[in-house]
Amino acid sequence: MNALDVSNIGRAFPVRGGLFASSKMLRAVEDASFVLPRGGTFGLVGESGSGKSTLAKIILGADEPTRGEVRFGERVFGKTTRDADRRWRQRAVQAVLQDPFGSLDPQMNIGDIVLEPLRIQKSGFARDALHKRLDELLAQVGLPAEFKRRRPGELSGGQRQRVAIARALVLEPEILVLDEPVSALDVSIQAQVLNLLKDLQDTLGLSYLLISHDLAVVAFMSSHIGVLYLGRFMEQGTRDDIVERAAHPYTHALIAASEPDAPDVHAISGEIPSPLAPPAGCVFHTRCPAARDVCRVDTPPEQRLSATHRVTCHFPITSKA
Repeated sequence: MNALDVSNIGRAFPVRGGLFASSKMLRAVEDASFVLPRGGTFGLVGESGSGKSTLAKIILGADEPTRGEVRFGERVFGKTTRDADRRWRQRAVQAVLQDPFGSLDPQMNIGDIVLEPLRIQKSGFARDALHKRLDELLAQVGLPAEFKRRRPGELSGGQRQRVAIARALVLEPEILVLDEPVSALDVSIQAQVLNLLKDLQDTLGLSYLLISHDLAVVAFMSSHIGVLYLGRFMEQGTRDDIVERAAHPYTHALIAASEPDAPDVHAISGEIPSPLAPPAGCVFHTRCPAARDVCRVDTPPEQRLSATHRVTCHFPITSKA
């Protein structure tokens, strides 16, 4: 059984252009489907504005989809959701966010920050049991026990992110949503935090949804990868499908951005279009170096290149397959 099944999720927001203008629909996510294998990592990669964070909010329960459903095992979240399932998700699906300093209350000490979700969700824990749990969590994330008396301002960026990870683990979740978990950290610290997350996944059997604009980070962490552009999946597959056999020009552009010296890939120019007015045909055609007339008119079909590899492109790059 998969940890997570996302089926045909769409999310649209009405946006008013002016005092007398009629509202337009901003389609942040359009018909998105993917599967997170239990104990694996699904990486969502794309530029800012691609819809990654909207999908994350829907999975966490911070937003509701316009259509489609999210399934955690037998639990279904869509137009109607049972209260018992909502309570389960509040415990079982936790987030680690981009900015560890902004997500930690500077007036609280580290011990209270880590234990806060446990105090909110559960009652009846003896004081000794709480402190034992706190010491276990700090040890799991590589922090000394005496750090529980410090405040976030006394810690480095990497140490603060370790605190955020400990707080996410206190309720013994099954899934972590990692939203740009290392982008605010120095490059020298990023690898340490990513390796910690990998170790915790192996030890605790966690499933990760990883969100990043950096394909190198996603490739290092993920068993499966989805490439998002303007709320639509351009390509999906295993790590090797995406990294070794990239078939969409946008995926090649992301490889070029993360590995400038990589052979046979080319960066793209321009900015992502507004989701209020997505281009006709293939939404990527305005920036695609290989776009042809049909790309400007017709929406490309999804093509299956293998049992695991799918691409939405009229002219996929398959020479490396």
